[in-house]
Amino acid sequence: MESKDQNVYRKGSDNFSKGSNTFFGNLKSISTTNTEPQVSKVAENNISDDNPSTDSNSTTPVKPKTFVDGALRGVWSIGVGVVNGAKGIVEQPYLGAKNNGLGGFVKGVAKGVSGVVILPAVGVLEFFSYTTQGIYNTPITVLDAMKSSPKEEEMITVSAETPTIFFAVDLEESFKTAKEKGIPHLIKVCIEFISRRKNVEGIFRISGSKSLIDEIQSKFDKGLITSIEDLDPNWIYEVACIFKSYFRYLPHSVIPDEQITEFYRIQNNITNATEKAAALKATVNSIPNFQYTILYECLSLLHDISLNSKENLMTPSNLSIVYGPSLLRPNIEKGDIQEIANANTIVFNLISFFPQIFIKSPDSSVLEIEHAVTPIKPMIQK
Repeated sequence: MESKDQNVYRKGSDNFSKGSNTFFGNLKSISTTNTEPQVSKVAENNISDDNPSTDSNSTTPVKPKTFVDGALRGVWSIGVGVVNGAKGIVEQPYLGAKNNGLGGFVKGVAKGVSGVVILPAVGVLEFFSYTTQGIYNTPITVLDAMKSSPKEEEMITVSAETPTIFFAVDLEESFKTAKEKGIPHLIKVCIEFISRRKNVEGIFRISGSKSLIDEIQSKFDKGLITSIEDLDPNWIYEVACIFKSYFRYLPHSVIPDEQITEFYRIQNNITNATEKAAALKATVNSIPNFQYTILYECLSLLHDISLNSKENLMTPSNLSIVYGPSLLRPNIEKGDIQEIANANTIVFNLISFFPQIFIKSPDSSVLEIEHAVTPIKPMIQK
């Protein structure tokens, strides 16, 4: 059940979207020809239960869910406005003359000329409106995605019958135990396994078989899996689930508390993209060498997966929803929408702009994993 604040936030989002769409729909109608009285398309969307542009559970027009979604809709609206404006110069006089003779022709010319100005201008205004809606709706989208995702407790269980090597064990202690037993760490094996299958659709999103996940986890914790040869090539969803669950079950995040606090400060207080990039880079490179290496290897994998999002459908945004809570530890139990959104945005930037932020080489002796060269992007998202 949602809190009162969440309900108020969601209603505000619905009203903002409905009001914006109605306003811009009315503006567009000024430069369009209506051969007979009719309700505007936006108004129809608001009252028709069967209209495909409305949510199945409400009469509110479908809203941009994220900043990227809103920006793309805005760009599309600008393009449509320019095309329709140019088209109206020819179409409006013709339709006017056809229906009402000379008088209709004159009115059509007026509407066509006004459309050249009004429709592109409305498109620009809609761009800002959709982008703003997307920013406003991002926390809601994040919260809904987290609610609908499989519960970690349902996907994997930690047995207390025998001492475990990896799960629910402090990160440094698990590495120490693995070295004492002469076996590779779970992180190393999972990264090598997943990196060979990074094009698989739905990786980290599809949970896999719970019984098989429990079996694989048990083998990891007993030291029975020592290389990727011990894993069936078809276990991609199960191994991916174990990998993300491992970080969720760590007693403490791989990122130290000091750096987590600084990440949140950066997200809350710095809006300039260049300054934010520099601050994130400085904070990442202040992480102690051991934790930095683990974080480097994990985010390097996620960055590579995101580069193949056309095939695996896992964009930086999708991956950040999976790993944001595990790495930044927001207060999920209290349902703090803004903190959850901030955590996911931070991880989104760490994944998207990995090459620019992680400039320090990792300690190869920790995991001993080969590194792939990845392309560098010029900017960082605000």
